Amino acid sequence: MARLDFSIGAKFSDDFDCVCKKCGELESACVCGKSGEIKERESYFLGLNEERAGGKDITRCGIFFEAKQTMQEILKEAKKKLSCGGSLEQDSKGFWLILQGKHKEALKTLLKAKKFQFKK
Repeated sequence: MARLDFSIGAKFSDDFDCVCKKCGELESACVCGKSGEIKERESYFLGLNEERAGGKDITRCGIFFEAKQTMQEILKEAKKKLSCGGSLEQDSKGFWLILQGKHKEALKTLLKAKKFQFKK
């Protein structure tokens, strides 16, 4: 005797699909955790400026169209070479590199060695 098939067509899994705290969408449809498109380094230009935030000098460089892992490696190297703190800020398009202090020229030479191009 053949078995009866009682499936309704619903797909059940053991994972829970929670709501994202940033955008309010379900995690399966969330876009804030995903990085923007990845481009070749020669196809875009970086902006580099020094500004004040929270009463302190910072150097902001971006927008990078690289993978998150690559950006974390670049940040780690920049923080070691320039002896400063810093962080990555994720935008809807890509990443911003933020370093504490005035490091505009030193950061520019470091990134030019990695084949990045800058706006004039």
